[in-house]
Amino acid sequence: MAFKPTRYDSGKVASLLTASSTTIAKGDALDFSSGYVQRATSGSTNIEYVAAEDMVTASAAHKAILCIKTKGVDFIGDTAGSSSQALVGTFIDLTDHDTLNQAASSTNVFFVENMVGATTDKQVIGHFVENVA
Repeated sequence: MAFKPTRYDSGKVASLLTASSTTIAKGDALDFSSGYVQRATSGSTNIEYVAAEDMVTASAAHKAILCIKTKGVDFIGDTAGSSSQALVGTFIDLTDHDTLNQAASSTNVFFVENMVGATTDKQVIGHFVENVA
């Protein structure tokens, strides 16, 4: 599922250029490389945008992609394993561009505000944290 905005996303869309030779799916967490957006990784420390559409770019090509600015927006996100009520009020990391790592808190890019359904649903609600150095 990746990241789906749930609240406060009105007026938060921006058009940004993608890195070349990349595939981005709607809902992917994005970070920057040399001024271009790309899919985030487990080591990403600052998620400022989430893709609002799918995009595939060829080698040496940069295309504009619609993105949702994460500041002030709540998202539903999938966790890599079973979620639990104990996650609420904690910071967690990314496993990759479309999944949260509920077992790690070294980069602390996502703050969990609530659960979605039962713990077996593996989804949480929260927001990305600005970790600008």
